[in-house]
Amino acid sequence: MKQLRRVAPFAYIKTLTRTAGGRPIVAIQLGCGCTKVLVTGTHHANESITGTLLWELLLTYCRAICNGGTFGGKSARALYRNSMLYCVPLVNPDGADLVAGEIPEASPEYVQAAAIAAGFPQIPFPDGWKANLRGVDLNLNYPASWDLAKQIKAGLGFDCAAPRDFPGKKPLDQRETAALAAYTACIRPDILLAYHTQGRVIYPGGRDLDPPGAEALAEQFSEASGYAVEDVPPESSNAGFKDWFLRRFHRPGFTIEAGLGENPLPLSQLPQLIRENEPLLAVALAY
Repeated sequence: MKQLRRVAPFAYIKTLTRTAGGRPIVAIQLGCGCTKVLVTGTHHANESITGTLLWELLLTYCRAICNGGTFGGKSARALYRNSMLYCVPLVNPDGADLVAGEIPEASPEYVQAAAIAAGFPQIPFPDGWKANLRGVDLNLNYPASWDLAKQIKAGLGFDCAAPRDFPGKKPLDQRETAALAAYTACIRPDILLAYHTQGRVIYPGGRDLDPPGAEALAEQFSEASGYAVEDVPPESSNAGFKDWFLRRFHRPGFTIEAGLGENPLPLSQLPQLIRENEPLLAVALAY
């Protein structure tokens, strides 16, 4: 955060909320144009490389703005004038710290998470942890076919706090999701890029929700990044942030599954992720 403030004092930084663990969820705003682009990362704890990726892209973009350089092959200052970028790199900081080993094993937070994980021995701990520290999968906590998601996940044994796949007791009952939904409703983005890992795949739309321009934009993203465009699996179209965005705003929203391998992806993949996603983000900002 200090580095971003130093590189880009013109960036507007806002704390949306603090988690149950007291960690801030921060949004960064850049630009003065009309096209509003919202980019999110780290809904899932073991996908925190997406947050690191977004921070690096922000820093690269800000440096290019200051230096009159390019970002993703396009004039950074022209992108700045054309767009308004809103970025929430770390939606789930509590869970991310757990997976990264930043929470001491003797702490109450770790002990609570370990107790939850003990009920699901088939899921590696902490590497398989996707939820927040309350055991709620944040990307299943949005009011978009939430009851169906709850039914499906309960049928798989996820009917209480778990390392993954528990949708919560009701939609938006977590600080993280409630804050992000409120922020999104306030800014009303034209485009959403929701970053996850992994697969090098772009998922546009979902459940026959394909807003005008979404298909063409997905193809541009694919050409820029080298990622394939695929249909969203039906079982993955419920209660997610992008699912809610599509239903609420009827505007183009995309899940970007970055990288390849098993979560959590190693940081050694970061340079490649930056190369692939810088031009993708530039396409969105130029929209």
